[in-house]
Amino acid sequence: MVAKTAKKVKSSTVSKELDTKELPSASNNKIDDALLERALKALLKHHERTASEKGDKQKLIGTDDESIQLQITLARVPQDPSSKPIRIDIPHPLHKVGEDEEDGDDALEEAEVCLIVKESSKPHIQKLISNFPKHLSHIKKVLGLDSLRKKYSRFEQRRELLHKYNFFMVDDRILPMVGKQLGKNFFETKKQPIPIKITREEALPFAIDRCLRATYMYVSAGTCVTIKAGYTSMSVTKILSNIQSIISNAIPKLPRKWANICALSI
Repeated sequence: MVAKTAKKVKSSTVSKELDTKELPSASNNKIDDALLERALKALLKHHERTASEKGDKQKLIGTDDESIQLQITLARVPQDPSSKPIRIDIPHPLHKVGEDEEDGDDALEEAEVCLIVKESSKPHIQKLISNFPKHLSHIKKVLGLDSLRKKYSRFEQRRELLHKYNFFMVDDRILPMVGKQLGKNFFETKKQPIPIKITREEALPFAIDRCLRATYMYVSAGTCVTIKAGYTSMSVTKILSNIQSIISNAIPKLPRKWANICALSI
């Protein structure tokens, strides 16, 4: 078997093939850290070169920062695919969260959350936000299920909602109804709502914060699983730590775990 380490930024690809003898046994749940760091540095160098070739146009429109993703190639198609997001904890958030982050030199977006709940729960959630402004300040909109149905019934309205927030969370009790109402665009862009329990008042700030600091895995009906690990504006150390955490935390949640892994690519 050949393991591939591919570095991608949009359509640009740099690849290198390695004999599996160079890698530790998959059963050890480890990847050669030196090899991973070389691949990541090559990816960032490739991005820097292509960005400079495109000139200042990208910077003017704010598109010079690209996402870095870990791609897991499976040997077998999962028997029970699901579009439900699977939370993968990482040490460095992909958005600005809280005041304790030392990401001043990282051009990360502020986390902005749209929380979808039952209409009867809206006053309760809004009261919680006012009571815990420091912990729940990232919730920019509390949207009731009835309001979602009435105000966002048209495709253009749902598309506007999709682009307005970078996180969507939902009361786990109404997840199936919300998924049908939002439509396929939310799932195609991997912005489907993250289910969260809102019934435990004292735990809600912690639950929201934990979701914002994580990345997410989606197991589809195919052999490719892609998980966002960082952005090109982040430091090598932070991206590397995130990738290592994803490998450690995501693969055990996949069917057959390491026995089902053909390749890992970034």
